[in-house]
Amino acid sequence: MYFDSQNKIKSFSNPIDYIEEQIYKFDVDLFRDSPNHLTLNYRGQWRSYNIVFFWDEQNEIISVSSHFDITKKEKINKNIYSLVSIVNEKINLGYFHYCSKLETVFFKYHVSIKGFDYLTSEQIDDILNVVINECDKYFPAFYLYFFKKQDPHYALSASLIETNGQA
Repeated sequence: MYFDSQNKIKSFSNPIDYIEEQIYKFDVDLFRDSPNHLTLNYRGQWRSYNIVFFWDEQNEIISVSSHFDITKKEKINKNIYSLVSIVNEKINLGYFHYCSKLETVFFKYHVSIKGFDYLTSEQIDDILNVVINECDKYFPAFYLYFFKKQDPHYALSASLIETNGQA
């Protein structure tokens, strides 16, 4: 690997190699499933998240996903899609997705690096921070929905307290 003065990697055949190298500084458990697939376990504010990085070489896209390890034995009603939609209106990057087959919620984020032959350490930090911050922010809403009351508006309003001013 070659770095320039801005800590940019000059060239890579697979950005997962560089992502893996950068993530080691966070002292997290990493597992390299394949050359294009990296999984890490990160302890968030509410619980641990499995965060998966996948390199789509053909389209030159880095896909990042994380799922909430929350499942409920009883049937989840269709209002979960309303909650996902309401939450997605509030976030800037990425999106949440409910997988009916696995009965859990995923956060997904895609980064196109087409035309670039480098990533900066700051970009890696930003990608990871987006995933962790969105999961930490909205986990309580999904948790309330799954285990307390299956009402999307209640789950969101009870879990997000908007603050004004400074303490």
